[in-house]
Amino acid sequence: MTEAGLRDGMIRVPAPADRDDLRTLLRRVLRLDEAAVVRLTTAGDGRMRVWARTPFGPLVVRVLGGECPGGDVVCGADHLLTELDLLPRGDSEGRVDPGMPLLSAWQGLLPPTDGFQLVEDVPAQVLLDLTESGRTVAQENAGPAGLPPSLLDQEALTVRSDGSTPLGIDMRTVFSLVMCGFVPERGGRAPEGEPVRVSERGAWLRIDARYGTVYRRTDSLTLEPLR
Repeated sequence: MTEAGLRDGMIRVPAPADRDDLRTLLRRVLRLDEAAVVRLTTAGDGRMRVWARTPFGPLVVRVLGGECPGGDVVCGADHLLTELDLLPRGDSEGRVDPGMPLLSAWQGLLPPTDGFQLVEDVPAQVLLDLTESGRTVAQENAGPAGLPPSLLDQEALTVRSDGSTPLGIDMRTVFSLVMCGFVPERGGRAPEGEPVRVSERGAWLRIDARYGTVYRRTDSLTLEPLR
């Protein structure tokens, strides 16, 4: 972060392409939760991580070019999207006011970003197909309280490359990855051979797709339900 950035408390996203990617992520997150907050942390080399917690429970993150004041800021996703939309595309600095600090609105610690061990690569199309099936079931079973926990907690996929204890991936994680737009697709079809990478570190499960990453804890018995 530049000295001027530390003084004025502004987020900087200089490249129009990065601003477009950030807008896309914010719109996706707000579609899932209109009161969503996002956390921006420094990723080094002029890049930052944009974190959000989906209403399904898991954390999602996308790395973009940009800088955030103090290297860590929490702000309202709706406020940040509005500020981005006010910037002209040709703006060379991309200075965005994060608004009122909302650190108290962020629940839980961030996961580690390194030290993960690869478990298996899974075809991205498998995740798209699971999401489509899950949406169909959700439309048939959603009630006044939202989606039934039995659907969200359902183990949709198991992976393990070395034949030891299988690692389960639930629908909360699948929905979070696909509905945040991290898997490239057109008409419900991923590019031929497109993978997603499943890794783990201790109690953390991590799934990397082309446009972003999902994390969830595998030792947590209580996940935030969809409201």
